[in-house]
Amino acid sequence: MVVGDNGRRPVADWIDLVEDTNSAFHRRLDEIYGNNDNLKEEAARMCRRTLEAFADRYAPGRHVMVIRSTGRVNLVGTHIDHRGGSVNPIAIKHMWLVVEPRDDDLVLAKNVEPDAFADEQFRIGDCLPAGEKIQNWDAWCHDEFEKRRHDPSVSWSNYIRAAVLYFQRLNTNDKGGFSPALKGMNMMVYGSVPTAAGLSSSSAVVMLAAEAVVRINALGISRENLAQHCGHAEWYVGTRGGYSDHAAIVFGKPNSLLHITAFPMKIEAAAFPPGYSFVLANTLIEAKKQASARNAFNSRVAAYMFGLAMMRVNFPSCVDKLEHLRDVNPERLGVDQAQIYRMVKSLPVSASRADVLRLPADYEQAIRQAFRSHDEPEGGYPIRQICLYGIAECIRAEMVPQCLRAGDMETFGRLMSISHDGDRVTRLLDGKRVPADNSYPDERIDALIDDLESGDRDRAERASLWRQGGGYNVSLPEIDMLVDIALASDGVVGAGLVGAGMGGCIVVVVEDKHAPSVIENMACQYYHPRNLPVRAEIVKPVGGLCTIDV
Repeated sequence: MVVGDNGRRPVADWIDLVEDTNSAFHRRLDEIYGNNDNLKEEAARMCRRTLEAFADRYAPGRHVMVIRSTGRVNLVGTHIDHRGGSVNPIAIKHMWLVVEPRDDDLVLAKNVEPDAFADEQFRIGDCLPAGEKIQNWDAWCHDEFEKRRHDPSVSWSNYIRAAVLYFQRLNTNDKGGFSPALKGMNMMVYGSVPTAAGLSSSSAVVMLAAEAVVRINALGISRENLAQHCGHAEWYVGTRGGYSDHAAIVFGKPNSLLHITAFPMKIEAAAFPPGYSFVLANTLIEAKKQASARNAFNSRVAAYMFGLAMMRVNFPSCVDKLEHLRDVNPERLGVDQAQIYRMVKSLPVSASRADVLRLPADYEQAIRQAFRSHDEPEGGYPIRQICLYGIAECIRAEMVPQCLRAGDMETFGRLMSISHDGDRVTRLLDGKRVPADNSYPDERIDALIDDLESGDRDRAERASLWRQGGGYNVSLPEIDMLVDIALASDGVVGAGLVGAGMGGCIVVVVEDKHAPSVIENMACQYYHPRNLPVRAEIVKPVGGLCTIDV
């Protein structure tokens, strides 16, 4: 076999490696998937199909590199990574890239499924400003998003563009010269991560492209920096998230949960206690970041920012300690939980943009920049309930490693379910689905403070911050229904939505022996009455992003 630079081989040689179950390729799959034979077989089939598609639609005999990425499921720590909060994800499934460098700056993006993902292409130099370096990536991404808002000719390749353009910007001198100029690529992509399902299929593509750019151009970047850069790179598509999804994809481990903390990044892997399964169920309602969900997502990120600014103004003695929302924490501030509730109570239940602009002038530029990412919410920003969700979720996320070490699956499941309660838009009442009220008017906050200061242990425990769902409210009635079906099933520990919400999937943690019955309950009560195919399955944690070097 012929091995070229950067681990490239002829396509035919790669196919021989995939076919030979005793090859180094399959030993690499053992490292990635552990003892999950079915996943290894599926991965090998998908890799071969990607290689064959590359040979068919580019040319046979090319020397190519093979890269593998994943999706992710975050169990606890939702919507908070960009506020400094921790996440607790597993990496799942796989996405493959077969790629070769070009001698020019043209990037050709093709997919094994061209009917779903049309061929797209772009030239790196044409997509970036001539003769200058992008100084403010955030502002430039806003401008670019507005230019292509109504352009249907560019879709899935935006996630490839995000990585390529961001890394070219990193390698641009102050006079606008590319140093180095990144090479173009011929790419073929194929994955099992469903799109618009909250499983980070978009970030999986970003990471494939980033890994290809780094390897082909020998950029030399740490895995930690790769994840952080890609979190910023994805702003190109219009959302303003953090980098936890990218870190989960980079550092995923078979049969393990990750505890990822931001600012600075810290990653801890924890083996999940034996005897439990992860059931993933897709509502089959798409959560598209480039559609209306983008407004909901970005407006809530903005509400976090506005709320923290307000607390800094309202409590000047704490200002030096309030860098991120996660810092609104009793331990960090040296106060009791009642004081945290008083800080939350100082926030408006709802605020218009005019209200937000009454913050001191020092905040105006950042506020107006945040406004650009979304339309003003009808009825204003529900700042109080969103910030309480984030404050409490940061605390819940930090409890996860201790629960796993202690084998306390009851508390772990409660953390998951309370997290989802803060996202609910409906709940069951006397067998009927009714709107959920996640608001926190003054009297509700006062009652929590009274419980904490009552001297009654049970009342104080019920009023603990970690037990408050808050109100992030990005679920849908269908998501809530699937969660409630799961929670009513035998052996279920906890359940909640996955990803940014507004569609997509839920995840359920359930005792192994009861996992099939949970899927059957969902089939009978959700999928079959709607004439939908059953899209509930058991998923396993797998290894993360890698170039297949064999």
